[in-house]
Amino acid sequence: MKRELDHVGVAVGDLGRGHDAFSRLGFRLTPRSLHSGSRAAGLPVEPWGSGNHCAMFHEGYLEIIGLTDASLFSSVKDLVARYEGLHIVAVGCEDAEAAHRELAAAGLPVEAVRKLERDAAFGPRDESVRRAAFRNLYVDRKQFPEARFLFIEHKTRDVLWQPHLLDHPNGVQGIDAVFFVVDDPRATAERFAQLFSGQVDGHPEEIRLRLDRGAFWLLTPECWRDRAPAGFVPPTPSPVGFGLRVASLEATRAFFTTQGVCVHEVAAPAGPAGFWIAPEDACGAAILFRQVGESSHQHSEPLQ
Repeated sequence: MKRELDHVGVAVGDLGRGHDAFSRLGFRLTPRSLHSGSRAAGLPVEPWGSGNHCAMFHEGYLEIIGLTDASLFSSVKDLVARYEGLHIVAVGCEDAEAAHRELAAAGLPVEAVRKLERDAAFGPRDESVRRAAFRNLYVDRKQFPEARFLFIEHKTRDVLWQPHLLDHPNGVQGIDAVFFVVDDPRATAERFAQLFSGQVDGHPEEIRLRLDRGAFWLLTPECWRDRAPAGFVPPTPSPVGFGLRVASLEATRAFFTTQGVCVHEVAAPAGPAGFWIAPEDACGAAILFRQVGESSHQHSEPLQ
């Protein structure tokens, strides 16, 4: 079973506010899509009181998920009640049912496969609507409280990865890292090993797990504050930021200057070149931008 970083989700209490914040950061967002799904495995699909916008990349994507109708059921309510920011971490799999069999046979805490669907605008001018369908396999959060983890099988990839959606004013090409704040990175890595990856390297306060595509970084809160711009840090354990690869750091930096967005440079030479956007500018999630070729797979040294 291959494990590839598929997408991350930033949860906000108001979807419109999330749309405006990430549009300012240069993400070409898909039109609003309202959610529907089953509340639990085996239950019928019903309308939910939430929706999303996505920024589709050549590799993976970013989801902005938020409330649209507080009177309806939505899994987003519990997320934003804890904090606004990064919550969802999705690992791609080719076959959700096969993934469930493999993980369950290993004694890992995964739920039965759920069917999810949503309408998505289709075509360069959003001239039609098609149904996007997924098969999701959620991880028991009581045993893995670090995020809302799921394994996802895309049934309609052509509906999501439309060519005209892949070019972004900020130059992003793909997602390649998720950062977590945890009290004990080594112990967390040992728990993560069977579920996600046994390829582990790093240092006592900062550990990397390499996936087949992308990586998870586990850091203590103190280490995170040294690495990333000061600002909001969610309670541990939580995902706190994510890393993106861009075509040109120089061009991306220039774009943020025109938008009046402050960038925080990575302290070279201890780590790969790049810069951060503070969580205050990205609805609670810090974002690390690095150039294509500077992926987390290619660096075992700590981030600075």
